[in-house]
Amino acid sequence: MSEIKPIEELEYSDDFMFNQVMQDDKICIGVLERLLKIKIDHIERVELEKKIKPYYQSKGIRLDVYVKDSNRVFDLDMQSQNKDDLPRRLRYYQSMVDANALMKGEKYKNLKDSYIVFICKHDPVGKNLPVYSYLETCQEDNNILLGDGAHKFFFNAEAADQEKDVEIRTFLNYIKNGTAGDSFTKEIDSAVKTVKQKEAVKELYMFESLAIQDAMDEGERRKSVEAARAFYENGVSIELIAKSLKMTEEKVKEIVSVPVEEPSHI
Repeated sequence: MSEIKPIEELEYSDDFMFNQVMQDDKICIGVLERLLKIKIDHIERVELEKKIKPYYQSKGIRLDVYVKDSNRVFDLDMQSQNKDDLPRRLRYYQSMVDANALMKGEKYKNLKDSYIVFICKHDPVGKNLPVYSYLETCQEDNNILLGDGAHKFFFNAEAADQEKDVEIRTFLNYIKNGTAGDSFTKEIDSAVKTVKQKEAVKELYMFESLAIQDAMDEGERRKSVEAARAFYENGVSIELIAKSLKMTEEKVKEIVSVPVEEPSHI
């Protein structure tokens, strides 16, 4: 099992800390207003870290911050790892949020405008832009918007210095290097320090970290089992499989259903 990062070392850009700090409505509204350049008079918690899975066979998602106001719904997610699937991940999040928002029998016109916001430590598109915002447009005439109310954003901390808007630039620099450059990021930084002092939060962090690690370990175990079977079916020897996957030969034989020879008694 890999070592769990101590809570004292967590930054705002770490998923757990981001989730804890964003439970403060004032900070949550402040982030939304600064990044999206809109005014929000109040927010309601749909359910923080809600796991949405509308169909039994579908892949569930876990949202960091899931809130709404009178006529809009917002999902903010911190993406601290350099992943190559973020555009399709964003697409899936959008579909799950919509599926969760519309009750059975409701009309499609009742869907609230949605804002899916990924705050990224690494450039998700690779074009060195600090902000990538997307609205559906007609390919034949880019002036024609689809008008589906779906707004998608990547905020790229890697290119923070390229951003002209001071508030966004300062926020992204805080994500990038942990330096609070204005009163708002100092407020966030103070909230991070406060979270680290709460005993109940420390216990929650340890519990969640162990649960996540257990799930990761189980995932790695399953991958090793699948690899062992695939190698064996393709004619790779038990000995070589064991060396490659760092298993005992007895364990490999167990996985691929080869009888383990009893030691001879001479």
